[in-house]
Amino acid sequence: MALVPYEETAGVGLQRFHKPLATFSFANRTIQIRQDWKQLGVAAVVWDAAVVLSTYLEMGAVELRGCSAVELGAGTGLVGIVAALLGIITPVLKNGKGDNSKSFGGWKQMDEW
Repeated sequence: MALVPYEETAGVGLQRFHKPLATFSFANRTIQIRQDWKQLGVAAVVWDAAVVLSTYLEMGAVELRGCSAVELGAGTGLVGIVAALLGIITPVLKNGKGDNSKSFGGWKQMDEW
């Protein structure tokens, strides 16, 4: 359930959330994220915050190589996928939606560790 009512055909900025795929380029790789707002709601779309954090990580401000990480409320998993591509050993994504783990080889859920 969205907190702000809107129409799908309204602004251009909202239409991207209703596309089945969102494509990004991080760590010299193309990442395609499946989105499904209608079936899974707000957790199944890539929000700007995930793109900004992924960009920040790619800039190298935080050393990720050889580290482990937990991404809570992972949604589509973009940040965890980018972290894995940048060297995280075992990304653990909590509440990941959809089947986007194939973008980098898979992730573990919280109940697996």
